[in-house]
Amino acid sequence: MPALLGALLCACFAARAAVGGGGSAPAAAAASAGLDAAARAHPVAFLDRLGWGADGAQLRELQDIGATRFLDAQLQPPARPALPASIARSLAGLTVDAPLQQWVPSLVAQQRRIRMQARADGGSPVASQAQAQLAAVRRRHAALTREAMAQQLLLDVYAPDQLQQRLSWFWMNHFNVFRGGFIGPMMADYAQRVIAPHALGHFRDLLRATMFSPQMLLYLNNAQNARGHINENYAREVMELHTLGVGSGYTQADVTRLAHVLTGLGVDLQGRPIRVRPALRGLVWREGLVVFNPARHDPDPEVVLGRVLQGPGVDEIEQVVTLLADSPATARHVCFELAQYFVADRPDPAMVGSMVRTWQRSDGDIAAVLRTMFTSPQFIASLSRPQFKDPMRYVISAVRASLHGRTIRNPRPMLGMLARLGEPLYGRSTPDGYPIEGAAWDSAGQLGTRFRVARQLGAGAPAMFASAPRGRMRAPELAQGAVYLAARPSLRPATAGTLARVRARVQWNALWLASPEFMND
Repeated sequence: MPALLGALLCACFAARAAVGGGGSAPAAAAASAGLDAAARAHPVAFLDRLGWGADGAQLRELQDIGATRFLDAQLQPPARPALPASIARSLAGLTVDAPLQQWVPSLVAQQRRIRMQARADGGSPVASQAQAQLAAVRRRHAALTREAMAQQLLLDVYAPDQLQQRLSWFWMNHFNVFRGGFIGPMMADYAQRVIAPHALGHFRDLLRATMFSPQMLLYLNNAQNARGHINENYAREVMELHTLGVGSGYTQADVTRLAHVLTGLGVDLQGRPIRVRPALRGLVWREGLVVFNPARHDPDPEVVLGRVLQGPGVDEIEQVVTLLADSPATARHVCFELAQYFVADRPDPAMVGSMVRTWQRSDGDIAAVLRTMFTSPQFIASLSRPQFKDPMRYVISAVRASLHGRTIRNPRPMLGMLARLGEPLYGRSTPDGYPIEGAAWDSAGQLGTRFRVARQLGAGAPAMFASAPRGRMRAPELAQGAVYLAARPSLRPATAGTLARVRARVQWNALWLASPEFMND
């Protein structure tokens, strides 16, 4: 067994080195015909690119309707895609799925009340009791955070709108917030109310949704940004990471001035009334937990990127959304990152240029930009040039390929897999998000850990499904599964020969899930 693993690991490095950077490809005579033909030749790679990984149902759908119609459906998913009944029941009634204003203020008030009591009582037994109550509140926060993460993973695995699910993760990473503190329990709201509804819409609306989200305002400290107490964190990151990009021409002065414009936009976790003098009351604004306090806002005019921004109310911040979303630099920056995520570490400039032109014609319509990318000759050619999966893609695609009709009842093993592979869900503490490039994830240690994850899944992952005692769970027969059968014609001789020498089902499953072909799409 070690010899077989060593052969596959060597093959993984060789395959990774051979992955191209997305250079020019022969022009397709017709985009849809070229896409359909490429998807017929590489159905698993096509589904791996558009979503979180192939499964039997989508392989059948792709075969029935062809890649062009499949893409059309994924670019225009229904508002509420149908989930398996068992998964829908698991997700029904989650605390984290309710609007934040319905449960966050009471939780915050409870924590505040206990802390005040602990301070008032000093070292008395009552104070010790308060500390125990605080520990219980922290455990409640952790449980709510796990609930949010479980919801995310179950949707990624089972939802039929796979493109929207995978794209939502791209935007979650692009507009990264860290799950620390009270943000963790609010991550389901960020994923399902802030990001997902705008993932395939206009970029301007998506940018506004993140700018006016309590998670972002808390994470990047704009909740502390006030007249006379300027905090530049969010102003800097919204220009550098979310919109314009490094080297696009903005200056430190632009960052400072933008921070002044963003003063007063903050968060109220306790549902308290905003008290301002009578002249400012008409300018107070609230949306859920997000508030605009005109008494904390600097209304003086500021010149940002050559444009004068001025106003005493929240409308001045709305001007920022338009200014940044409409910048040509934003179109170039975001289109390049989308191309990296879906096509190649070094995407063809011609393809990115086509995406930018579509962005400009469509007013930043993300679905239109993606259609340009997915029907480009460069994307079609990339299906035969593998793209290395990051841990999130690897784990979810491996789970989707090995489900075989089973229902996940405990997603926590998946969270453990992601943590061991260095990409814990909502766990990137810095605002830049996890690396998109495959080269960031192909170390020897990473590949060895992937083999252990593959063996866990290949053995049936009983803790995840909890359908039988550990000793009685039968490993899935992946060699007869739809995903392997669709991928088999594309196997390298070395991989096919290695798999042919293995008879034990668990070992066979592990070797296939750890093969170069599976770790690359």
